[in-house]
Amino acid sequence: MYLPFLRGKQFELLALRELAALPLNGSKISPIVEPVKKDLKGVETAVKALSQVGVVMQLIVNPENGELKKSYGPIFDAINRLNSLGFKNIVPTYLIANERDYSFFKASAEERGYLQSGYSLVLQNQISNIAELKAIAGNSDLKFNLIHVNHLISLRRGFPAGSLGFLSDPFNRQKRNVDYLDSEDEIFSSDCFYYRDESFAAFSDYLTIGSEYVEGGMLPYAVAIHLTYKDADSDNIRIRHFLSDSNEDISDTAGKFGEALGKLVEFIDQQDIHTMASEQFRQYYDRGAYPGLGVLKKLSIMHHIELIQDQI
Repeated sequence: MYLPFLRGKQFELLALRELAALPLNGSKISPIVEPVKKDLKGVETAVKALSQVGVVMQLIVNPENGELKKSYGPIFDAINRLNSLGFKNIVPTYLIANERDYSFFKASAEERGYLQSGYSLVLQNQISNIAELKAIAGNSDLKFNLIHVNHLISLRRGFPAGSLGFLSDPFNRQKRNVDYLDSEDEIFSSDCFYYRDESFAAFSDYLTIGSEYVEGGMLPYAVAIHLTYKDADSDNIRIRHFLSDSNEDISDTAGKFGEALGKLVEFIDQQDIHTMASEQFRQYYDRGAYPGLGVLKKLSIMHHIELIQDQI
């Protein structure tokens, strides 16, 4: 099972909604969403769209980023509201990075009945109460237990094997878009080909965005489009970065997009790549249209999820 880790921003949620028409396969894909906006309507709309194709959302109830950090009540309210409307495709998911997170999980999961109805964990760090957490996990309905790769070897011991997964960040993020010129094509990950052989039930990554949370961005000097693809000669997913050419200043973002898009379309035509997102890239190229930088991120996300779904 692939659990792509997304933030609850507009274009991440739009990516899930549009992919529902693919359709997404609920036996292969179960996105994790960290809500970062007080307005949860976009999250609720995504849950409803995914419900139509039998896809479960792992919804983080204690986000560490954004407007809902340390203000979790609206998330629980949204879960209750959706459940009351008949939408059962939500798994409350807890980030565990420190003792405070563990205490919150222990109290709220027990109070709200999640230990019996089902929950997931994302273990980001070692905690002193790990033995107690393992005991709870072994006697409750733990759906997925994703462990950050930095602590995978030590923390995986003692947890129910059927729930075990890992979270990694294979996206080699650069400080500036123009820096991707130094590594235009590189290995992204081979996790989707080997996670079962290594006795994991699931794997997760931050797609072509990376784990760093960025609230907003400035106009870039260079436009970069990130696209993953299957290496024909090995069990690797590679990533290619398509860069604009006129990168001296922040003017003419639309023109920069056209330069990067032309390179991308040439590549996907050569590789005979056809996904929902790649077809939209081709349409923008044929029309000479610029949809905005948010749409670029959306399409990169959509393409990566569809690619991984086809590999597992």
